[in-house]
Amino acid sequence: MTKKSRTVLLISLALFFVIVLLTMLLFRKKPARFEPELLNKAGVSGATLTEFIKVKFFYFSETSIYLQPVYREIEVPEIREELYNKFIALLLAGDSDHITPVPEGVQLRGLYYLKNKELLILDFSDLLSSSFPVGTTAELEFIYFMVDNLCYNFREIKKVKFLIGGNESKTLAGHIDLERPFYPNFKWLKNE
Repeated sequence: MTKKSRTVLLISLALFFVIVLLTMLLFRKKPARFEPELLNKAGVSGATLTEFIKVKFFYFSETSIYLQPVYREIEVPEIREELYNKFIALLLAGDSDHITPVPEGVQLRGLYYLKNKELLILDFSDLLSSSFPVGTTAELEFIYFMVDNLCYNFREIKKVKFLIGGNESKTLAGHIDLERPFYPNFKWLKNE
């Protein structure tokens, strides 16, 4: 074998391995994200089936820097926005063993899902800004508590925008800009 043919062979082998490596990297399967599990249960009349989904709520705890998972079941209504409302009501109600970073008495006035923008707009009562604790950390905890829980459980929601009293607000307590939508940051979720 001549020097020229060895060089061509080595270059060909190297090119083959690069192509195989790139193919493996580009077409590898991404790890599966939690998908709410659809459960069927008999309704009160026994004739109809009521659909439930199993969702995964994440709450703060005293013992970890990560949001801790709590599983619950929610009945699936016919209108998708009603499902989001039920989910948020349970999320705000909290869990007795965990911390919910929402001031007591704060209520969701309404929500709006813009399908073409994959955006959920949450409109909270005025009490949110008037009773919110001061500090950047408190604002970030509230924002990502809401955004991460919603985006994790509902794949169609890619970002969340906050309104207070039906209006855009510059901030919650003077630190984080609320005029833009927020994307999830799943690094705070335990085991994700």
